[in-house]
Amino acid sequence: MERKTTPLPGIVYFTPPPEAVVTGLDGKVELKVGNLPLPLLEQDFLALSGELGYDALGRGIYQALRSDPGCLNAQEYARLLKEGYPHYLSELASHILMLGEKEVEVPYLDRRVNLLRIFALMEPENAHFPLEIGATLLDKGCRFSALHLSTMTLYRAEEYLERAFRLSPDNPKVLSTLAEVCFLLGKYPRAAELWQGLLPGLAPEAAEVVRTRLEKIEKGELPRVPAVDYLEAVAVALSLQQGGASDEAAAVFGDIMADEQFAGEFPMAEIPYLCALCCSDLGRGRDARLLLRQALKLNPDFAEAREALEKLSE
Repeated sequence: MERKTTPLPGIVYFTPPPEAVVTGLDGKVELKVGNLPLPLLEQDFLALSGELGYDALGRGIYQALRSDPGCLNAQEYARLLKEGYPHYLSELASHILMLGEKEVEVPYLDRRVNLLRIFALMEPENAHFPLEIGATLLDKGCRFSALHLSTMTLYRAEEYLERAFRLSPDNPKVLSTLAEVCFLLGKYPRAAELWQGLLPGLAPEAAEVVRTRLEKIEKGELPRVPAVDYLEAVAVALSLQQGGASDEAAAVFGDIMADEQFAGEFPMAEIPYLCALCCSDLGRGRDARLLLRQALKLNPDFAEAREALEKLSE
């Protein structure tokens, strides 16, 4: 019975004979491919004659996994990559490090997640990879340019971080990152449980921050709705403002800022700044100036807010 495959751009699948073996690196590598449908670059497939070559196989599985690490047969493709292509592993690791060491735009966060997923396929018992995937998705879920995807992104982050927790339940970074995601999703009992587990190993200053959060959860001093709902509401308001509906956008921003618990936990200078732009559009200069000062109080280095305030004060 022919095995199913995932259609991928530029990829053609080739199924070798049963018991097929691909060798490379001067005989140092021997890959048993059997009758697994193998992804090949289209040009390599068209040039295929006789036995499948080591280089062509490597190019194909590397491209397929980077395109979609969730494709059918991905686990077996990852095994082949790990067993036979150390140069591709080094390249993957270098890209992951590069994307993790500097501030990058959301599309590059997505790329980092995909590359990490390849390593997670190769080492399913290693908690590091689902942890890094979850942390990257948490970063994405809080980025202004991707707030409209916050709910979906943060639930994906939770899924990977829970996997990391099962693999390494005492890892402080796993506990803290998963607790943060659970708090954003409004899963307060789970967040509290994780923070409690983290407390014994924290330095005094960090421990005090966690204790304060735990006290707020116990007393019910929480945002009116889960923080992720506010993040998505910011995206809605931003869309309204960009579409010219400044009055509606200002009302949404106002509702968000009115929740003192959310504002205290997530002091985002962009919210009063954007609301100020709406007020300016509506001719409410005094309100706009107050909001811009609020934004600068939260972030004194907010150049756009300072420039807007200077223009309104002329």
